[in-house]
Amino acid sequence: MTRTPAADDRVILPPGPADASGDRADARPDRAPAPSERFRRALRRAAPALYGYALTRVALLGLLAVRGGPHRAVTRLASDWDATWYARIVRHGYAGHSGLFNAHGMEYSARAFFPLFPALAAPLNRALPVSAGVALLIVAWVSGLVAAWGVYACGAFTGSRRAGVVAAVLWGVLPLAAVESMAYSESLFTALAAWSLYAALRRRWIWAGGLCLLAGLVRPNAMALTGAIGVAALVQLYRWRRAGTAPADWWRPLVGALLSPLGWLGYMLWTAWAERSWTAYFHIQDAWGSSFDGGLSTLRWVAALSSPYDHGRGDSTTNLMIAATVLAYLVLWACTLRQRQPLVLVLFSTLLLAMDLGNSSPYPPLARFLIPAFPLLFPLAERLARIPRRWVLAALLAVLALLSGYHGTDVVFFGGAPA
Repeated sequence: MTRTPAADDRVILPPGPADASGDRADARPDRAPAPSERFRRALRRAAPALYGYALTRVALLGLLAVRGGPHRAVTRLASDWDATWYARIVRHGYAGHSGLFNAHGMEYSARAFFPLFPALAAPLNRALPVSAGVALLIVAWVSGLVAAWGVYACGAFTGSRRAGVVAAVLWGVLPLAAVESMAYSESLFTALAAWSLYAALRRRWIWAGGLCLLAGLVRPNAMALTGAIGVAALVQLYRWRRAGTAPADWWRPLVGALLSPLGWLGYMLWTAWAERSWTAYFHIQDAWGSSFDGGLSTLRWVAALSSPYDHGRGDSTTNLMIAATVLAYLVLWACTLRQRQPLVLVLFSTLLLAMDLGNSSPYPPLARFLIPAFPLLFPLAERLARIPRRWVLAALLAVLALLSGYHGTDVVFFGGAPA
């Protein structure tokens, strides 16, 4: 439910000396804190969320070190599946051929992976004595903290500060939260998406559109973020026109909406130019077995899962866990509608769900694709935040972190591609 900013969202000036009129000089509206001071205050408010999220990552790393050894753990985190492709881009860019083909003779192309994540890791790889995979890990781990801060900011704005803290920790204990510690792009995308959505909640439309543009250079499911920002901006323009109270800067929502698709659209156009084909990106995705079929593949997978003779592709236990996770997301989505979340958050979650369930791939609905759908966690976070005793809440979140970490060790060491 949309709310006005609470007391902890307002800028509170420290006591200062009184001027000649008897009023405190630094309480005047023209003496706003410097940006650096506002940043420090915001960081202090978000500190519990960042500490809580960091502990979930430490728990996972500790379990990985115990189960497989520190060196093997870091090696797997830096080189498993998609991480290998990102590392290839860090070292060689998109030039050349992979030399890898699917069962139908179609070559896998590195252009299936968007450029911003490896582009941020490339300078670290050149400047530090670390491998490309470890450079990607550094970017992913820092992005995870920035994402947790963004999740907290959105949760605190729409609910309460305590709910924002719980939401950030919940994001770190998802069943597939291990991906947030791998050399994958989900953490970076979630960071940009969270702050883009927060900017939209605060009606900072150009910031929202610009951050959405950057998110579009990380993952193709930025299309969902573009849809959410664009529709929310148009709704704002409609409301102003209907009320007849459009401000002087009415053009900002329009500019934000126009900026929002330029990242993913620009990359797809660049791919089309590089491959000399307008449909090149979609052909590249076909080689990976990824396309959009409106949910037919998902329905067939569910039917196979419910059959007593066929439990879908892959291990039956894994598929049942994925099915339970997707079902939980659907229940949480219904709760967000009942909670009457702000339109931009509901649209983002809805479009991510539609893209995930409508995806046709060799694997079942990929719960990994729903990791950025953090607004779905807000109803649960609000409920947990009402637990009166903090030690009970802390103990519950600690148990969830251990369970998530234990499952994460299976994903990293034994589970193959995280689904």
